[in-house]
Amino acid sequence: MDFHVSPLLTLDKTEIILAMPLAEVWLAMAFLGLAACIYATGIPGALVPVSFSSGALLGETLAIAAVAAGALFGSVILFCGLVRGTSSISQHRYGRHIKRLDHAVSRGGILPIIGLRLIGVPHLAVTGVSALASLSLRRYAISTLVGILPAIAIAATAGAAL
Repeated sequence: MDFHVSPLLTLDKTEIILAMPLAEVWLAMAFLGLAACIYATGIPGALVPVSFSSGALLGETLAIAAVAAGALFGSVILFCGLVRGTSSISQHRYGRHIKRLDHAVSRGGILPIIGLRLIGVPHLAVTGVSALASLSLRRYAISTLVGILPAIAIAATAGAAL
């Protein structure tokens, strides 16, 4: 008896796909791309389900690596787009407020960004604040990776425990 995941993809076909050589690598690349697309578009609340399902299908270590790399890549794309799109307009209109934001971020280093990520502030808001605050791409990438890695690791570990 076939269990249908969708009309075109039955469970038997899914098992055949996963039994192919290098299937885990292709699946990891798919999760990397999915995480990158989700983070580049700023969709809220998608990190945990993607991490959990990748952990269930790939195992803990590969899932953490794939989702973290994808989330970092997508975050950097979104950050660069926001920096480019808001630099001249925001400096002209909100220059005084942005100078205060720059001062607060430069005084705190990457810890405020890591803290915002850890407490669950939406990704788009943290990225927008980072882009307005003239945070360097390197500091943004490091703080983003450190801030989202615990959530990815917990969800992927829970998924792998299934």
